Amino acid sequence: MNPYSEEMKTVAVIVAVVAIAVLLRAGLGSRLGISSPFVVVEGYSMLPTLYNGDIVVIHKPPPTDIKIGDIIVYHSLRGELVIHRVVKIEKGPGCRPLCYITKGDNNPVDDATMGLQPWTGVSYSDVVGVVCQVSLNIDGRRVSAPLRIPYLGLLSFILG
Repeated sequence: MNPYSEEMKTVAVIVAVVAIAVLLRAGLGSRLGISSPFVVVEGYSMLPTLYNGDIVVIHKPPPTDIKIGDIIVYHSLRGELVIHRVVKIEKGPGCRPLCYITKGDNNPVDDATMGLQPWTGVSYSDVVGVVCQVSLNIDGRRVSAPLRIPYLGLLSFILG
């Protein structure tokens, strides 16, 4: 007969998973130059690239390393986090040192038109991070895809 109850085993597994997540977050965050390397996707504006509830891994590169086509996470004018693709890069007043015009893959217009960011775009100082990419070999072609954990972030909607 096993001296440990099923409840004790479940609690032990939960504690172990939480401990691993905390250690992974701290270690990965310091290597990627960001306090929290995980962001949960909320909404459908990035379909079919990112889905509601996906968790993406982000890092904070220098401003000149952010390119058109990158997916960035930024604070909108409303104060919420937005995860959208860079479609244009601007220089000018108010851009510290660059501004990024973004758009959701599933949206008809860019974020400035939608009122999520200033007309000049998102200043680098408002960029939280860039979604990490992985390179895949599909049918002999190299394809980049966002590093994501599908649907695991749905738990944050339930728990939080």
